[in-house]
Amino acid sequence: MAAPIKYSIEPMDGTIQKGNTHLDINGGTSSGPSRKTGWWSGLSNSQGYAITVANPSSPPQIWCPANDSEVILFCNEVAVPSYFENIETIDEALIFLQKSQYMVTYNNATARSTTSLSGFPTKLPMDGLSCYLDSTIEQSSGTTGKWFDISGNGLEFQSYGTALSLTELGGYPGFQFNNSGYFQCNDKYGSVNMGGDCTLVMWVWCVDITERDTIFEKVGVGGTSYQCEIAMTWETGEQFSYYSRKSPAYDYASTTSMTKNAWNMISIKMSTGLTSASRTGFWSKNGSGYSASYVSRSNTALTPAAQIRVGYGYAGPVEGSNGIGALLTYNKMLSNTEISQVYQSTKERFGL
Repeated sequence: MAAPIKYSIEPMDGTIQKGNTHLDINGGTSSGPSRKTGWWSGLSNSQGYAITVANPSSPPQIWCPANDSEVILFCNEVAVPSYFENIETIDEALIFLQKSQYMVTYNNATARSTTSLSGFPTKLPMDGLSCYLDSTIEQSSGTTGKWFDISGNGLEFQSYGTALSLTELGGYPGFQFNNSGYFQCNDKYGSVNMGGDCTLVMWVWCVDITERDTIFEKVGVGGTSYQCEIAMTWETGEQFSYYSRKSPAYDYASTTSMTKNAWNMISIKMSTGLTSASRTGFWSKNGSGYSASYVSRSNTALTPAAQIRVGYGYAGPVEGSNGIGALLTYNKMLSNTEISQVYQSTKERFGL
């Protein structure tokens, strides 16, 4: 994305920040090159990834790899500091970049307005962000039959079943569930690692849940989704339950209930399940501090899962007239400060 770039230690209004690299997403600041303002001209890849890092007293460094192989090459031979092992897949490369100092953006030629970051929430925590879907941002939701990740990973979610309608829910745009439709990501899904330390954030429109419905899962490998990385189910009491791991029994947990006829931001986070140690889990509603909720019954490392599904899973599709407005995943456990910042950065687009 060709947004102006500046190096700054302190947070700045109107920007998204990764480390000390700031991208101006509102177009209201002075762009460079200008040594007086510290802003420099950005550069976008016409199709694919752009990797950027700002410097304190010189122009930013920007790389535009031509393909996935060049992204992997960058991680192995250019990035500072480099990964301690050799990276072999694009999924591994994206996970490495999520936790690095580098700001990564992705230009998808089939999405609308992908050369602009306008509409992206300012001051959204970027460290570890692995997927970001948003019904209120055109470059994410503006292409029929798709929902594009705008975290920088470039994931594409395809529509399945009876297509979900993008409509106004409580006066704000969201995808309305219909007992059939859902979105599924079939490529680069390994970059969203819900088996390690992770966080899931969803903005949901709650009307009434009359049956158990799965709203988020990663497709199981060697077991169902709730026996691998994650399955999250919307329960009849309007709360969510979530599950992970397999042997000798799956882990389970639950959240507080959603407020009916309202937008709610719900988040869960889990410690790694990739070892034999007990996994832990926590929930947060509307940016509140995390509360512990997790029953660990497995003492065996989980098997990494496959495709990502939103709105459907082992318990069936989510029923209407409930809806979803945004979904974010992080390959880390967010702190109380960070989840509060996610809420503050996104709440206005859902009327809160």
